[in-house]
Amino acid sequence: MKNAIRAVITAILLFPAFVNAADVTLTRISSGAGTKLFPDIHGGRVVWQDSRNGKADIYLYDIKTGTETRITQGGHDHKKPRIYGDRIYWQDYRNGTSDIYMYDLAEKKEMPVVVSPTQKIDLAVSERYLAWTDLSDGKGTICLYDPGMKKGKLMTSGQAPQGFAALSAQYLVWKDERNDSGDIYLYDIAKGNEVRITSDKEAQWSPATYGNLVVWEDNRNKDVLPNYDIYLYDTVTGKERQLTRSDANQRFPRVWGTWVVFVDNSRAEAEDIHLLDLATGKETALTRGTTDYYTPAIYGDHVVFSDLKNIYLATIPTGGAR
Repeated sequence: MKNAIRAVITAILLFPAFVNAADVTLTRISSGAGTKLFPDIHGGRVVWQDSRNGKADIYLYDIKTGTETRITQGGHDHKKPRIYGDRIYWQDYRNGTSDIYMYDLAEKKEMPVVVSPTQKIDLAVSERYLAWTDLSDGKGTICLYDPGMKKGKLMTSGQAPQGFAALSAQYLVWKDERNDSGDIYLYDIAKGNEVRITSDKEAQWSPATYGNLVVWEDNRNKDVLPNYDIYLYDTVTGKERQLTRSDANQRFPRVWGTWVVFVDNSRAEAEDIHLLDLATGKETALTRGTTDYYTPAIYGDHVVFSDLKNIYLATIPTGGAR
């Protein structure tokens, strides 16, 4: 926990007090035809799902060298990649169901991680653990898996469906419908404790976690139509905080340090990527145009996202306050 808090403090010192949209560098990092989905980033590397070869493959982009590399081969689909350090994980369909495979960039070697008849979707990764939605019961149950020990744990909740797993070094979080249309639950991996974070009857979905912070999309403020806002929970203080307030929807948040990125459709229903600084409350639109953008991910001063045709990299300025 001390390391997590120290990381947040470091981020505050490194990043500017606020970001001007004009100072953000936006770069298209993918090439070729086909659909490009579900980007993820760790360190200086970006991965995504790419159909330029007629099926779903995993591609990698190295930010430092500007090099794009195809990671997967074969006549089957590889979907929804996640990256941590030198390891890229994905859902692999070579055996007729979705198994978990991994490619080690240091060893230049692909290997299976979890192979079984059970469907495994919506993968999340951390330094030590994996998590996914296990569909063996037909409803969806979150599984926490330790590849080193080759041991898994199901977050069972009766007959209620679960999904949207996310991991940090200390926590597993997910959406759970055991009480209503969806709450956010947290599992402290070291302590083995489960905590219900939200208790509103409306839906809370798509959580993400970093250090002691958990963010999610929340529909508690809806009127007739859905009205998703971004909320935050701090495990140190035990306090909840509403981050966005708009009649439009803010969805699919991701958090790193003091930054939260999310999809915002407040501009005539267009899907833009927004960046929120938790330290100042300053919100910045990273995209503005006629194109819709989806599924952002963030690491350090880089945000990645998709417009379905390409993957984009937004570089946040870190040269001091403006």
